[in-house]
Amino acid sequence: MKCCLPLLWAFMAITGIAGGQTLIDGTNYPDLFGGSDSVTVTAPSLPDGTLLGVHLGGSATGELGNHWNATATGGAVLGSNLPDILVTVPEERLAETGAQVALDGTSLLFNINNSPASILGSLGVGLSLALNWDATVTFDEPGEMLVLAPNTIYQVSFDVYGENGLLESTLGLAPSFGLQLLDGGSAVDAAAGGTLVNIIGLQLLGVVGSPPESGRAVVQFETGNTVSGNAAGLRFTGSALVPATALGIGTQFASVSNLSITQIPEPSSLLLGLLGAAVGFKRRR
Repeated sequence: MKCCLPLLWAFMAITGIAGGQTLIDGTNYPDLFGGSDSVTVTAPSLPDGTLLGVHLGGSATGELGNHWNATATGGAVLGSNLPDILVTVPEERLAETGAQVALDGTSLLFNINNSPASILGSLGVGLSLALNWDATVTFDEPGEMLVLAPNTIYQVSFDVYGENGLLESTLGLAPSFGLQLLDGGSAVDAAAGGTLVNIIGLQLLGVVGSPPESGRAVVQFETGNTVSGNAAGLRFTGSALVPATALGIGTQFASVSNLSITQIPEPSSLLLGLLGAAVGFKRRR
């Protein structure tokens, strides 16, 4: 066995298999976050007869860029909506806010959209908005479609950034920021259990503290005995209960960039495969 070890290390170095195989990154999906696009909540109309008040709610769904589908939920409008017999324009929207999912060319953004900025004070102390963000990417690019294999570990890595502390649980926002690996439309089991991994609470690489505001997240998933054979994807979700006082600290809940998916060999099968290859190489000599 000792005589085969140098061949084994040489084989690993040549193939690069020891570190896993990168399946998705900026090389084969250079436009993953491309373009400037958004799905933004417009709060619903104020009820008829509103002299001056705040109305909550609203949702929006649509495509983002070339690969994403997004849903944003939650918003508020401050204004009045008097009967037509009293005013020419029955509804006047003084200020408005809503959840937004966007692309900016390099990142996926979970935002809070305000119009105008003065809505932060206009909403008043004591009001909280329940905001939700959802974005799903499908890796079905012709020639670069990702189809998962059974009994295989997939490692998803990306940079996450939460501007001005909106990801900090200490602010009382009850934030959640999750990730799922999808086999077709079905969620794959995470290595840590369940299918939805909450990024908040993970120790992000390069940052001390939990939850940190930024860093590189690394999450592993493992497929079962069967897979769908359809294109794989990822689903990012976020939610927060945001008071008007917290809205003043920023309008970006979180962003995702520098995404990659790597297939990780099983330790036992990797060792057996490499040993077999090394032995076969030696015999051929």
